[in-house]
Amino acid sequence: MNPLSGLFVLVGKYVAAGNAVRLFDEAMAFHRAGKFKEAAPLMQEAAESGYINAAAIYGSMLLLGQGVAEDGREAVKWLEHATEAGHEGAKSTLAMALVTGKGGAPRDLKRGVMLLTECAEAGDEQSQRMLEVVSARRR
Repeated sequence: MNPLSGLFVLVGKYVAAGNAVRLFDEAMAFHRAGKFKEAAPLMQEAAESGYINAAAIYGSMLLLGQGVAEDGREAVKWLEHATEAGHEGAKSTLAMALVTGKGGAPRDLKRGVMLLTECAEAGDEQSQRMLEVVSARRR
């Protein structure tokens, strides 16, 4: 590859990343205003562009049916992607989806509890509370 081609590839990646951030920011403005139907397609596009924060939020939107049909299976795919990229909030949400089976998410109590434990040990209070609920139900 000649140096000029490499530069064009780099500039293209930079522009795509900037576009994903712009889409995410616009989606979040709608999301904060409770306009989930307007937020969802923008969040999806930002997630599909590789923006990990968008993947985490879009996964949550799918799980909760915010602006889209509730779809736990699709939510888990997006949450898995964000979790694998190191997004801690996505890990906690993924864990809760696996424990509860919300929206048709595949239930995996063992893995869900493992992820909740990791999040709780990292200081996530919501994960700590969910672990308490799961423990109480198992008794």
